[in-house]
Amino acid sequence: MDVLPVTYWSDPLCIWAFVAQPKLDAIVAEFGACLDISYRVVPVFGSVDWRFREGPWKAGGVAGRVEATARVAAEHGHTAITGAVWQEDPPASSWSPGAALKAAFALEDEGLIPPGRAAVYQWALRRRFFEDNVNVARRSEQLALAASLDLPVVALAERLDDGRALAALWEDQRLREESMIAGSPTWVFDGGRAKLYGNFDFGVLHATVEQLLGGLAGGCSHC
Repeated sequence: MDVLPVTYWSDPLCIWAFVAQPKLDAIVAEFGACLDISYRVVPVFGSVDWRFREGPWKAGGVAGRVEATARVAAEHGHTAITGAVWQEDPPASSWSPGAALKAAFALEDEGLIPPGRAAVYQWALRRRFFEDNVNVARRSEQLALAASLDLPVVALAERLDDGRALAALWEDQRLREESMIAGSPTWVFDGGRAKLYGNFDFGVLHATVEQLLGGLAGGCSHC
């Protein structure tokens, strides 16, 4: 049976990726057997300090980022999200948690953890950041979370320590530039045949996947 290649790009610190998780879950639940999903990191927040000092968050400052995070979350049903982490213990960069995610996905690619476990880690990392207001850029938090999910902590740490995770993150950044990925989250289907970026209605995503699956040689649809 033919499957549809899908690349899902997201930043671990992106509130829009956090609130978009139900769309991802629903698509995987309905069409997962017909999709070959590759998870990529688009590190939008390379330097959080720069974003506040010179970048797009300069005008609103820390208070503006806290308010925007809480507002976006509330608009999508997450009324308990405060965004306080941006004020109380902000991460310096999303490259650090991004590297932890690449290490987890490497473990999956190498067969050291079951398929799907790295995606579980990715979601847990986002929940830890937004729901618990924990700075997930810290190695200690990344490894503690991995341990709580029964992931091989030593193997994860090895890939962080020897540079393999950072190299994989750099490769994502290079592919991001080549593919002109604007931000997080972004869906890319069939090597660029279709692309969806940002906050869009689930019906658009569902229709896109359904139509692309219908065009496969194997006639794959609802699985």
